[in-house]
Amino acid sequence: IALILTSLIVVIWVRFGRKTPTATGDIARIAIYPVQAKIAGGAAGMPGMQGQDETINQLLVFAHVRLRNPNQAPITIVDDWGVITLADGSTQRSVGASSADFDKVFQAYPRLAPLRMDPLRRDIQIQPGQSIDGMVVFSYAISRDDWDKRKSMQVTLSFNGAKDMTLNAPTS
Repeated sequence: IALILTSLIVVIWVRFGRKTPTATGDIARIAIYPVQAKIAGGAAGMPGMQGQDETINQLLVFAHVRLRNPNQAPITIVDDWGVITLADGSTQRSVGASSADFDKVFQAYPRLAPLRMDPLRRDIQIQPGQSIDGMVVFSYAISRDDWDKRKSMQVTLSFNGAKDMTLNAPTS
């Protein structure tokens, strides 16, 4: 009797207890574009103390993300963000660029045109069995050297009423 009950519990758990993942996916590729800006410390002839010039490093990270909805119901992307873990163990978080900011990046840096693809939009509904892909752009206040020495990068996608999904970016 115990064997039959145990077998029955296992069958019920396998049949009804397992949940289909919210979505499956991967990061097909990562591309980066370093941006360096120099800010002048002060203007000649202006009152006050003269400041020093400051150099600001920024890195634009372009992630080509592919998703598939294995569920029986549609899912909707609500938000996306990326977290990098630097060599010293510290982390930096960046929210993916909005649709308007996505376009502004490619207007500001026309040399990036070969990287451009459709953005992975928030509020896009993915139907059951449907696959989509698109690009997410992140911005980090780090140098190229910091990026090259990073430990990891993960992209997290948040869905409507469902569990978040975190994807590991390729290291090269």
